[in-house]
Amino acid sequence: MATAMDTVMVSRRSPVRRAGFLLLLTAIKSGAAHADTLTITPRFSTSETYTDNLTLAPSNEATPGFITQLTPGINIKDNGSQLKLNIDYSLLDMIYNNYGWEHTYYNQLNATGDLELIKKTFFIDASSTISQQPLSLFGPVSANGANLTGNVANVTTETISPTLVHNFDEEFIAQAKLTRSLMNFSAAGPAVYGGAGGFSPYQVGLTPGYDFSGSSNIADMYVTNGAEFTNFLWKLDYNNNQTVFTGYPNSTISLLTADLGYLITPRFKLTSEVGYENDNFVYFGPRPQGLFWNVGYGWSPSQRTHLDMSAGERFYGRTYLLNLSHRMRHVMIQAGYNQSVMSSMGEQYLPPATALDQLLLTQITDPAQRQQTIQQILSALGPQSSLFGMNVITNEIFLSKTFQSSVGVTTTRNTVLFTLFDSQTLPLQQPGASSLNNPFLQFQNYLAFGTFYTSGATLTWSNQLTPVMTATFSDTYSRMSMANLAGQETTDLLLIGVSDKLTEKVTSSLTYRHQYMNGGVVGGYNFMENALIAGLNFIF
Repeated sequence: MATAMDTVMVSRRSPVRRAGFLLLLTAIKSGAAHADTLTITPRFSTSETYTDNLTLAPSNEATPGFITQLTPGINIKDNGSQLKLNIDYSLLDMIYNNYGWEHTYYNQLNATGDLELIKKTFFIDASSTISQQPLSLFGPVSANGANLTGNVANVTTETISPTLVHNFDEEFIAQAKLTRSLMNFSAAGPAVYGGAGGFSPYQVGLTPGYDFSGSSNIADMYVTNGAEFTNFLWKLDYNNNQTVFTGYPNSTISLLTADLGYLITPRFKLTSEVGYENDNFVYFGPRPQGLFWNVGYGWSPSQRTHLDMSAGERFYGRTYLLNLSHRMRHVMIQAGYNQSVMSSMGEQYLPPATALDQLLLTQITDPAQRQQTIQQILSALGPQSSLFGMNVITNEIFLSKTFQSSVGVTTTRNTVLFTLFDSQTLPLQQPGASSLNNPFLQFQNYLAFGTFYTSGATLTWSNQLTPVMTATFSDTYSRMSMANLAGQETTDLLLIGVSDKLTEKVTSSLTYRHQYMNGGVVGGYNFMENALIAGLNFIF
């Protein structure tokens, strides 16, 4: 098993890792020279979990057990005038008492660095992340990755983006940005072995022995109107996005777009877009290329209300967009519908995060403090991102149609957020066509099942019981299905917890977790789990 140091070590073979690491290192050195902008915050947390289903096996085969978790971590921030740095790292040590005190290590990293080399002209942004996700959404999905399921993957990303910007006397602004990203998928969790006292996960057709990488190269260049243009708005943009998985055909999405808008009043504008698309990915049928267009409007009757709507056409058919937000002192309403052509290396969707930011905007005006509050709320919910998105590793290109809406309410002691989401992910290549010279990277044979559907709801409630004690409640229900499979899979994750601030730097917590999966599809997976987690968090 790879050690923690093996996972976070910077590879000498990767130019992105080298450049990103050097940028972050430069930022650290700069912060050390300007100690007033540098903050280093070590932390340590420990928890003990009792679960009645350690391996998330079907109910008649459930085995109870204890999981001890030790998590040292550190946060480094530098908010200098030219260098901004945020590195957050945790090492999760999971100890399984039932299996000879077996240890499993997970690295979790979220590091960003922004460097302004030439004032207002040349910037370099770099980031690196390490996280865990399920190998398959149709197998046992652990709420926090701690259960012994054999269904966990490490996902490592490194990105670097040099950007050149120039303002031509307020008449127009030009920008050129290149983004190079690497993503690696590798097996995570404990060694899988059988025998006396050994762990053998409940098998759902998983293949844990894999390790492969993908990369993307994005070139984005645009010219747009400057401040001299008051009513007439315009932008000319070229974007070329290439995705590469070694040993498989590359996928390229290339767009040339002209945007035109006109402010009829300061609060109402007409929008239009026309462009040419010249994509190059495995596609059985007419090549996806040609003209596309859309028209719409934007309306902002006040600073707290905004509405965007548009409709148009692209090579796959009609396109629609909706973006509505309305914010009052204690209430936030948000709704959106979007269609996009995407690859599996696209960003995952986490419904609560953006909605919480909008909800707390009027109560917490300081962005840093607001983000800290959001993270405190989300930390009580667990890594729910694993419950959303298709979670596919492939070189295929998809059409994503996503709707989400949120309603949030805040009072002196309460923060309540309700989110609905519904998405369709349609393969733009014909299912089954992969038999022609095997042009697709397929993992868990997702492509054979056609369109993937996900829908559900999340309810989150945080209550400040006392100045030092907070209660949290969340329930996430989701349904997943694929077009060519009978039935649908339903999951539910319920978390009820309370945290107590013992001192300025020590917090205790107690959480009850209930989750289940009902695999209504043919050969689907079923399990149920109840768990109690007691934890202590220390900030030094």
